[in-house]
Amino acid sequence: MADSGTARILRATRRPAAPGGTRRGAIQLEEILRIENAAAHLPSKAMVTDKTGRVFDAAGRVGQGPKSHARHGAQSDYDPHDAEADRFAQRLADHIEAERGRLDLEELVVIAGPRFLGRLRQQLSPASRKVVVREIDLDLVHADNAKIRRAAFATTG
Repeated sequence: MADSGTARILRATRRPAAPGGTRRGAIQLEEILRIENAAAHLPSKAMVTDKTGRVFDAAGRVGQGPKSHARHGAQSDYDPHDAEADRFAQRLADHIEAERGRLDLEELVVIAGPRFLGRLRQQLSPASRKVVVREIDLDLVHADNAKIRRAAFATTG
């Protein structure tokens, strides 16, 4: 589970069924890693050190009036929060890759808000994408385990 400020990697295990019971045991969730991205909560002004540049209008004379020497602020499409979210998605993808190899993950359910899920999907390696069995576009990073379990395993128990 992740948003642009926090990511949690949970391990799901199934408790053994009761002796003589026909039902499978309940799924338990255990947090194995939490990653915080403090920069996601900073105001934009704190993330950018420089103001946008200034440009001089290069307009010539229009009609009979004088030449224009107006100065304007340069526009920028750069959004520091978007750039930070991309870096965080890459960092999380790297952690998933390391955990996938270390823990021999067979299946991965990815839960993230829609915008961050798209960013994370782009950053996952092909090997990590192969173990993703389900993607859920909900922001449940701060939800309790019961709500996460219901969302992740709604069709499997």
